[in-house]
Amino acid sequence: MKVAYFDCQFGAAGDMLCASLLANGLDFEQWQAELRKIALPAGSFEVSVEDVMRCLVASKKIDVKCHHTEHTHSQEHTHDDDDAHEHDHGHKHGHGHEHGHEHVHGHKHDHTHDVLDTHHHEGPHGRSVKEILELIEASGISARAKDLSTKVFRNLAISEGRVHGVDPENVHFHEVGAVDAIVDIVGFCIGYDLLGIETAVVSPLTLGGGTVKTQHGLYPVPGPATAYLVEMAGAPINSVDIRFECLTPTGAAILVTIAERWGAAPPFEKIESVGYGAGTLNPPSHPNVVRTFIGQCSSIAHKPSSFPAIEQVGGNSELNHGIANGVATFVSGTRSETATIAGDANQFRVEIIAVIEANIDDCPPNIIAYTLEKALAEGALDISVVPATMKKGRSGHLITVLAKPQDRRKIETLILKETSSLGVRSYLVERLVAEREFAEVKLSDNWSIRIKIGRDLDGVVVNVQPEYADCATYAERHGLTLKEVFEQALAQYMIGNSAS
Repeated sequence: MKVAYFDCQFGAAGDMLCASLLANGLDFEQWQAELRKIALPAGSFEVSVEDVMRCLVASKKIDVKCHHTEHTHSQEHTHDDDDAHEHDHGHKHGHGHEHGHEHVHGHKHDHTHDVLDTHHHEGPHGRSVKEILELIEASGISARAKDLSTKVFRNLAISEGRVHGVDPENVHFHEVGAVDAIVDIVGFCIGYDLLGIETAVVSPLTLGGGTVKTQHGLYPVPGPATAYLVEMAGAPINSVDIRFECLTPTGAAILVTIAERWGAAPPFEKIESVGYGAGTLNPPSHPNVVRTFIGQCSSIAHKPSSFPAIEQVGGNSELNHGIANGVATFVSGTRSETATIAGDANQFRVEIIAVIEANIDDCPPNIIAYTLEKALAEGALDISVVPATMKKGRSGHLITVLAKPQDRRKIETLILKETSSLGVRSYLVERLVAEREFAEVKLSDNWSIRIKIGRDLDGVVVNVQPEYADCATYAERHGLTLKEVFEQALAQYMIGNSAS
């Protein structure tokens, strides 16, 4: 499969991620033609691309100019003797003020950042998340690009809603910020689709440090929306001492949505291209770029290296749970998605997932069933319902849903809206996962039965199981018991693999 690895050691912004795809061979004219299909007023924006150097590394950089404004992805900086930095994004709001941002740190501000000034109230020039999603749906871009863009904006709205204490659907973007974010997010999703990327692995994220001073007060880096996005995804953090904002909200929203796995690069069988997407400035200390690899992988699992340094990454205590029980990182300074378990000869991939639970004692069973079907459609990995005795001796049910961290809030909200439950609890856990693949065997009448195979990271088979649906259909057609079909399918698999 075609896999992209996004190396974000020095942060990421939406425009940098788009530029990295262009640097990997995405045709600019084709990409721009797709961008024009977004249902925005004619002349709302203009996009250009240029070749630049960042620490002597040839890179691509895009510039987005929005209609009736001088705003671009670069900001004007004034450098005083005390090395404090100020810039004004010039984002005027419908309620009559604009935000100036002052970055206080000991380095040059060498990272563009697309601050999204979001508000929970209606402004005359604002766009609600609902309006943005309608624009995406009304566009002429591919169904896959629409779906991915919608997911990114929903994640961004959830994080901004948590910041402002409002429902995600009540989040509003001022006009310039909305167009900027639409071009960055939808533009990335268009490029991701045009390049045929099937899945993505993302490096640990660098947040930066210091503070950012806005008209609403002094905030620590990362900004609140970025922090919530990283928390929702359970993303690992790279510890780099950079005293400014490295990861922007749009960059974070894109990465947490596309990341199938976090950590080191996957085991590419073939790297087809490598490209660098640049930020605005060119500091001497490090390349202000996102580096993206695109290539072929049969699996995105990564075997742990023998690197001796084992470091526990600070941050969300839920993510660090299990370190003392033998789960450790094998990439210095990062939390790898793959770990070895002490005392176990086999090695399995470790995933961070969300467990979502609710106790229900007054909800009709058909509503519970309907809710669980919707949860699966929304991306739930697995679901179980077990009988429970509730307070006062009432019979009830315990619903447990496993989900990717980025789907956590969405499924919690679904359960609260669809069932009679007044509360849902959730937490992040680690689970060991065997690598899965499928083989096919032939029974009589040349009938195909799929076989699900589980392997450890050394390729050793640990489980073989015929697919239930295939076996059930065959049993019905041939008047056999399901057990007989299972036995025949396993026997055929063993015959075909006896040599190995």
